[in-house]
Amino acid sequence: MTNTLGELQDAPVEIICLSVTPPVIRKGRATCPGDGPCEVILEEPEPRLEPGMRVVLEGGPDRDVRIKGRIATIEANRLRVETERVVPPDKRSFPRMYGGIHVRYRVLSDGESEELGSAWVSGAETPGNEGEWREPDPFMDFSGTGLRFEDQLHCRTSDMLLMELALPSSDDRWRATARVVRVDPIGPDDLEGRDEEERRRAPTHQIAVEFVDLPTEATEALTSFAMRIQDALLKT
Repeated sequence: MTNTLGELQDAPVEIICLSVTPPVIRKGRATCPGDGPCEVILEEPEPRLEPGMRVVLEGGPDRDVRIKGRIATIEANRLRVETERVVPPDKRSFPRMYGGIHVRYRVLSDGESEELGSAWVSGAETPGNEGEWREPDPFMDFSGTGLRFEDQLHCRTSDMLLMELALPSSDDRWRATARVVRVDPIGPDDLEGRDEEERRRAPTHQIAVEFVDLPTEATEALTSFAMRIQDALLKT
């Protein structure tokens, strides 16, 4: 797992900028020498990014690094980002401090088309029986592009999910579709000290999903919420 700038060599990242509305969230690759600016190559040019804008380079769940900086230069899809602050790995992994996102989700079965997901996001009636919807623990790793939460095993990698999301401080609810990108079992040590009933009901897996269709206002709200939490952690 990469934890230091010196180890970032052509590494996949997301670049996030909240200086424009809707916020910019773009994928790219970064090389950070550790004693100088990061060179970022975006998958495609982003005309809304300009020199002087503050950005975050997010390494994602497989790379414990988040870099706050400022764009120094832009040439086509190549950016030079002056590093201002690096989030230490221990603060990134502080237990259950990523945030509370209220989520309901339902797995699309093999016989259901992805068009059902588009209809769901557009406001169609809730498909399926109520018992088919899951509500995982709200404390989860999240960003404007995806979630990682704990639940019992009811999905597999590549499954498409219908989702409903809400932030704890808002009455707004957003519909989305997402694809499962990773399913990892939770270690048995996490179940120590629980009685038989608690073990039966306890989550068994970590499930990482990537949004496929998420309204712009939901992306903005999730990203802003993440940045507020990040800023609070950096001040501790």
